[in-house]
Parts: sequence; structure tokens; C-alpha cells
Amino acid sequence: MAEGQLFSYTGLTPCEFSSGEAIRRGHISKQGNSRLRAILVEVAWRAIKKDPALEEFFNRLYPRTGKTRAIIAVARKLIGRIRAAFKKKEFYQLGFSSNNAYSTGIV
Repeated sequence: MAEGQLFSYTGLTPCEFSSGEAIRRGHISKQGNSRLRAILVEVAWRAIKKDPALEEFFNRLYPRTGKTRAIIAVARKLIGRIRAAFKKKEFYQLGFSSNNAYSTGIV
């Protein structure tokens, strides 16, 4: 399953309102599995307490977006990381951020 399909299945993709060249992204689509989405949001709240990279991501977002939108973004990032761990057949790594990949030469 492609990453975009997984995000769509969870309903964590933003709705898009386009007109000509203007693209605005609104609330999440909620077209996916509502139970899975609710579980992911609850897991995201726990993950920001355990994973320093996700906590930093959340703290960077919530002053300008609010806690609800920020935790949705964390849930979307989390499901992408879980997918990557399954795809690579590795355990989930706490504290992994894309900045770490660039600084260590893993890209």
C-alpha cells in the first residue's frame, strides 16, 4: 500500500479547495476509517510524551495551528513512520527525525 493510500485510509489527508492557481488546504477529509483515526490520535498524544522528535514537531506546530491540528499532524507523521518501520522490517525508533538522517548521512 502506498503512503498516500494509507493516509487516505486513515482519513488524515487534508481537504483541498482549489480555484485556478490558488490552493487552500482545509480540515482533514474524515473519509477513512474513523476508529483507526481515533486510535491514531490517542496514540499520538502518548507518543509526544515518549518520542522527543515528535514532541519537538508538536511544540513547533501548536502555537500557530492549535493543539487539535498539531496532534493530527503528529498522527499523520506517526502512521508514516510506522509504515516505514514495517516496510524496512525494523523496530520503531524513538527520537528519529529527518534532521538526524541528514546529519548522519542516511538519505
